[in-house]
Amino acid sequence: MIKKISLLSALLLASISAHAQPPGKDAAPLGLELGKTKCARMTPGPNRVKTGVAPWAGGDTVEIKHLDRFNLPGLTRATVNCDAQDAVALITLTFDRSALDEVSKKLDDRYVSKRKTEPNAENGYAEWEAANGSLEMLYARDSKQFTLAYWAKGAKARYFSYSGASDKKPAAPTQPSPAQPAPL
Repeated sequence: MIKKISLLSALLLASISAHAQPPGKDAAPLGLELGKTKCARMTPGPNRVKTGVAPWAGGDTVEIKHLDRFNLPGLTRATVNCDAQDAVALITLTFDRSALDEVSKKLDDRYVSKRKTEPNAENGYAEWEAANGSLEMLYARDSKQFTLAYWAKGAKARYFSYSGASDKKPAAPTQPSPAQPAPL
């Protein structure tokens, strides 16, 4: 009986540790945890300006001013988009291009890298995975800035579809009218 209890306890602990998130892998840019922090917590004032509503998510869009307090070299703009439940769905950070290597290295050290474009590609793209979401970096080869988007878990898939598939029924095939010549 004691052996069975010990074995069950060991299995339970192994199961819990296998499903536990590694510490420090949650994304909380600017101190705002993705998917959990409420926009209502970000009271309007000189440092936070409501700039509208995110039509794709249904919640407030807030631009954060006075970025020097975050001590992120090269940061030029920060925008927070909340969903209809008032949770942070997307944080977009814009940096000067000079900070690209430093920011990329920090992200590589902290998160699991999922995909990156070739260094000489026309447009740059990189993606990382966090325990509570995903991160995307976008830039043009000759641009002066780059953008880093922190998505709450499932938000990008819920609000944007890149597959081209939709819930709509396909349109009925059209027949060319007799007045138009048939395509070659």
